[in-house]
Order: sequence, then structure tokens, then C-alpha cells
Amino acid sequence: MALAVLFAVPAWAAERVITLAPHLAELVVEAGAGDQLVGVIRYSDYPPQVTSLPVVGDAFNLNHEQILALRPTRLLAWAGGTPEPEIRRLEALGLRVDAVDVRRLNDVADALRHIGRLLGTPTAAEAAARSFAEQIESLRVVTEEPLRVYYQVSAVPLYSLNGEHAASDVIRLCGGRNIFADAPVLAPQVSREAVLAERPDVILYSGEDGAAPWQPLLADRQVLDATLARISPDLLARPGPRLAQGARAVCAVLARVKPARSSPADSHPAPDDGRSRTADRTGD
Repeated sequence: MALAVLFAVPAWAAERVITLAPHLAELVVEAGAGDQLVGVIRYSDYPPQVTSLPVVGDAFNLNHEQILALRPTRLLAWAGGTPEPEIRRLEALGLRVDAVDVRRLNDVADALRHIGRLLGTPTAAEAAARSFAEQIESLRVVTEEPLRVYYQVSAVPLYSLNGEHAASDVIRLCGGRNIFADAPVLAPQVSREAVLAERPDVILYSGEDGAAPWQPLLADRQVLDATLARISPDLLARPGPRLAQGARAVCAVLARVKPARSSPADSHPAPDDGRSRTADRTGD
């Protein structure tokens, strides 16, 4: 009870916020409340202003003493990502914890608005949400023949993502089909044989060495006839504002492989630079 009183603040006072996931820090800044951030967790590296903030541990190992020393008025947890026992423990310390549910592409605009309401920046948050939604909609591709896309999270071992992840939403937005969309778990471990059996048109990978398992196979198009492209993991793996950048990058790759059959008037697919698909098979 004493701690609850200690951290109580007048309704008009600025919040002191700690975010418990890297993408939540990005969302807070985008929602116009970056000046209210007083702490973040490990791997919070964007935008640059958050890198100077105290790091209070990682998602599974928080430094509670440091958190208390920062005198936060509110912690933002990731619904479904921050472990529930950790949330309960923080609340037992008298801290206010609000969960932000953002996992899919369409959740980002709603999350921005939600954070804006929580932190008193609804106007800035609404502008950011509208901008994000407009960017996403401008990229939407309509096609009756979606490209088969394999999204690779790691190369050793091979991991992908199923249809419940925002990356899969981006692939669909750009006129593709995630070949492992129906996998029963969010991040399925897959085999090289399973990937080849799906005959992907495009392989998107995140790591620097992500093309290594596939480049030797490109010599025989009967085995693998796909375009390889690296997309920064921060642009697709984190469910935050930079998903718009990730979507632009993915749409540009897919547009080079096969121009969209039809697209809205305000869509801006990547221009055809004259390269053949064969020449572009290993392009980033």
C-alpha cells in the first residue's frame, strides 16, 4: 500500500514510463510521448533517443530495484509477450502495469491510439496512426495468383513464422502467400526439404548469412527457382511503426519478381529496372 501511495501522481502530471519490449519504446515515441520514457529493456535501440535511457534488464530478467529507483508511474507490457508472472510481480510492488496488445499488422494503429490515450498525447498518436494506416493501404496489392514466399527467421536451424505473425500479414499485403502460414506454432522449425517442397518464388531472410543454405541450390532451377532478398529483422520481426518500412521493402521485392496483376491507383510498386528474374535471384 505504501508503495502504491509513493508512486501515485496527480492526473495532470507527466508520466514516467518504462517499456518492457523494444517495439513498445518505438510506439511510445511515435505516439508523441518519448519525453515521458525513463527506462527501457535490452535491445531497445530505436529510435536513437531511447539508446541513452537506463536499461532495466530483458523481458525475462528484470532488475526490480532499478525499476523502483527510476520512480515510474506506469510500465507498458507487451500483451502475450511479457510473462504474466512478471507482470503480477511488478504489480505486487505497487507499480501500475498496462498491457499493450500489438501482434498483427492491423494492431499497430490501434496500439498507437491506445498509448496516446494512456500518456495524454491523443492528437499526436492519432496523426501517427492515420499515417501508418495510409502507408499500409497504399501498398496493398490485389492478385489472383499470390507469389509463394518463405520468410526465414534464422538459418541454423531453419525457423520461419506462421500466419499469426505480422510478417505474414505484410507478405499477404504485398501479393504473396506465406508458405508456412498454416503451421500450428508461431515460429515453426522447418527443414530444407519442406521449404523446397513448397517451391517458393521468393525467400526473404533476416540474418546476414541467411542466403547461405539456398545460394548453392540456385544453380539448378529444377531444385530452387527463387529470388533471395534480405529484409532487416527490425522491420518485420518487431510489431511496431517500422512495419511500414518493412512492408515497402517486401512489396518492392515481390513487385520485381512478378508485377502485381492489379493494384489501387494510389499504390506505388517498385519500378521495373529492366533486370531479369534470374539476374535478381540473389539481390537484396
